[in-house]
Amino acid sequence: MNPVPKLLRAGADASFGRDKDLRVVDDITDRLIGLEDFDAMALGSLALTNMIQTMYEAGWQPFDLLHIVRRQQTVAVSSLAAAVILHQSDLTNANDRAPEFWVDQLSEICALYPKAASRVEASPSFLAALLRSSGKSDYIAASDQWIAVLALLGQWQTLPRWPQIGPLPSQWPRKRATPRVTATAGADSPNSKVLGRIRGLLAKADATDFDEEAEILTAKAQELMTRYSIDSLLLSEGNVDVDSRRVHIDNPHAPAKAQLLHVVGEVNRVKSIWDPEFAVATLVGSPIDVEQTVVLFTSLLIQATRALSHSPKAKRRKGSASAAFGKAFLFAYAVRIGERLADADAHALDEASGDSRDLLPMLAAKTVAVEEAFDRLFPRVKAMRGPRLDAEGWESGQAAADKAELR
Repeated sequence: MNPVPKLLRAGADASFGRDKDLRVVDDITDRLIGLEDFDAMALGSLALTNMIQTMYEAGWQPFDLLHIVRRQQTVAVSSLAAAVILHQSDLTNANDRAPEFWVDQLSEICALYPKAASRVEASPSFLAALLRSSGKSDYIAASDQWIAVLALLGQWQTLPRWPQIGPLPSQWPRKRATPRVTATAGADSPNSKVLGRIRGLLAKADATDFDEEAEILTAKAQELMTRYSIDSLLLSEGNVDVDSRRVHIDNPHAPAKAQLLHVVGEVNRVKSIWDPEFAVATLVGSPIDVEQTVVLFTSLLIQATRALSHSPKAKRRKGSASAAFGKAFLFAYAVRIGERLADADAHALDEASGDSRDLLPMLAAKTVAVEEAFDRLFPRVKAMRGPRLDAEGWESGQAAADKAELR
């Protein structure tokens, strides 16, 4: 009887979670290295790719799996996770079959881990080929690789089923259909020009060292975003498609950053939900509103981080006091920025309402469609209690967000 599957299960159980036991992991690693006759590397490769496929069918996506590993594991384990995810995509021909958002995630993984991008081609024993390509074939290298394999299997097997966003791999076609080209999709179309202006304003806001200029540019971008969203809704005659997207939040201060994402989404008529265990937020809204929320959030996160780093009071704090100040600063920044963006949105909405009597009923219908889609994905939502916050950090964050007078 082949002992490898049983050893892999035991090693995965011992490598992660409540019953973690590194002595057991070391012992199982030694035994796996000695089982060359049973081709342990090939079976380990199969266990990893099968685990990924199982997780995908349970609602997880490529960057989800990498994100949770990066939060809790070493660089070596994260690099192996990236390589295995990309290897599995080769085996399933994902680049030609998967939805475009899925392929975008694979491309992002390639950009983050260029060595994993130059991975070994499909092989019955991917792990053995990966070990050979690293130029390290001694006992220590093999041991390190097996420890990483068991850590991945251990962490991934603990993941729960997640809400399905987009088609599952089992629902993909043999060949992805060519994206439909519309009159508004061209590079010279009015809509593309508006999006270019929005991105240009936010790029300038990211680059400037003057807080007042950054906030004026951001407010102007929000007005354009509102107008663009309204124009698109009117052009579609009120027909609303609802999209969902996950946004992965990195430390430090992940909950405060998620609050910033929430207020940006709220202004842009996007509902959001935060999963604190995995540090992942999910956005639900029209495709245009979701895309604009992510773009604006990314820009504001750069601006907020810069404002925090320039804060004289933050520089005086050390250790846990510095962390408490930073958390309060970003929470306060998020709340105040949300209020100011809402003002810019209301101004644009007021101007647009005078141009079309149908706008407000269309917006109401869109809100209903988004809420229904959100409730289908998340039927059991629980409100979270806000954290205790450092008073000085809160005041500094409010001041940073409120410094400029937006007109």
